[in-house]
Amino acid sequence: MTAVDAPSLLAEVEQRIALLAAPTGQHPVQVAAQHAVGGGKLLRPRLVVAAAGESADRDAVIAVAAVVELLHAALLVHDDVIDADDERRGMPSVARAAADTAAAAGIPAPAAQRIGMTTAIVAGDALLVRAIAALARLDVPTPVRARLADIVERAMVRAAEGEHDDVLFAGAVPDETAIDRILEGKTADYSFRAPLELGAVLGGRDEAAITALGAIGLRMGVLYQLRDDVLGVFGDEAQTGKSVLSDIRAGAPTLLSALASRDPSWERVGHHYGDPTADEGAAARIRAVMRGSGALAEVERRIEAECETVRAMLAVAPVEERLRAELTAILERCAERGR
Repeated sequence: MTAVDAPSLLAEVEQRIALLAAPTGQHPVQVAAQHAVGGGKLLRPRLVVAAAGESADRDAVIAVAAVVELLHAALLVHDDVIDADDERRGMPSVARAAADTAAAAGIPAPAAQRIGMTTAIVAGDALLVRAIAALARLDVPTPVRARLADIVERAMVRAAEGEHDDVLFAGAVPDETAIDRILEGKTADYSFRAPLELGAVLGGRDEAAITALGAIGLRMGVLYQLRDDVLGVFGDEAQTGKSVLSDIRAGAPTLLSALASRDPSWERVGHHYGDPTADEGAAARIRAVMRGSGALAEVERRIEAECETVRAMLAVAPVEERLRAELTAILERCAERGR
C-alpha cells in the first residue's frame, strides 16, 4: 500500500462499510442500521489509512477503517436519541424516520415516538456489535488484534462517559477542566486519537510514534469539537445537516456557553439556554450575547491556539513527511470547516 493508493483504498472502505451494515433480513432494525451509515465524510477512516502507512496489510486497514465508521454511526444514532434530534446529515434521524413510519401506519403518536426511540437505540446496538465482530475476525496476529481491541475499548468507554457528562452538565456552567474532559471523552478519543493509534498499530509503528500520534489526535479532536460547538449555534444548517437550535435547546455544556455565561448580559438570555421550546428568536438573542460578550471571539482564539499546538506536535513527531503533511491538511480542514 502506498500513499497514492489512498483514494482507491477509501473506495474499498466504503464498500466494506456497506457490506458490514447490509441487512441480513428486512427487519426494521437492520434497515435502520443500514440507513444510519450513509452520508459521512469518512474522516475517521481517513485517519486510520493515513496512520497505517505503506507497510500495513491492505485488507486489515480496510476492515479497521470500516469498523471505526460503524462505531461512529452507532454513537451518532444514540446521540440523536439522547438529544432528541430529528435531523442528521440533512435527513431525518433514525429515531425520527422510524417514528414517522409508525405514525403513517396509524400508530398513535406516543407509541410511534416510543417505537422511533427504540428502533434507534437497538439499531445503534446492532452497529456496535457488527463493528466489534468485524474487529474480532481480523486476520492479524493475536497480539495485534488484542492491542486494537484495547484501543477501541478505551475510546468507546470514554465516549460513553463523555456523553453522560454532556447530559449531566446540560444547562449548567461547568469549569473549563470539566469541559475539556467532555470534549476529550465524547469526541476526541474515538474520533481522532483511536483511529490514528489503530492505523499506527496496523502499520507496525514503534511505541514512540503510536504515543505521539495518539497525543496529536487528542488535541485535534478537541479542536474539532470546539469548531463543532460553534457550528452548532452559528452554523449553516444546509452545510452541517443539523439544526442550529439543537445545542441551545439541550443546554449543551460548551466552552462557548461557559464563556458567555460570565458576562452580565447572559442574565437576559440564560433562561433560554436549555429550554426545549427555545425558538429562533431566543436563539438570535443568545447568539448576540455570545458575540457581544467576546465569547465567540475567544473560542475562535482557542481554536487557533489548538491549531498551533498541533502544528508544533506534528513538527517533532517521529513520522514520515507524507503523514505529517496529510495530518496538517486534515487539521486545517477541521479548524476552518463551515467558515
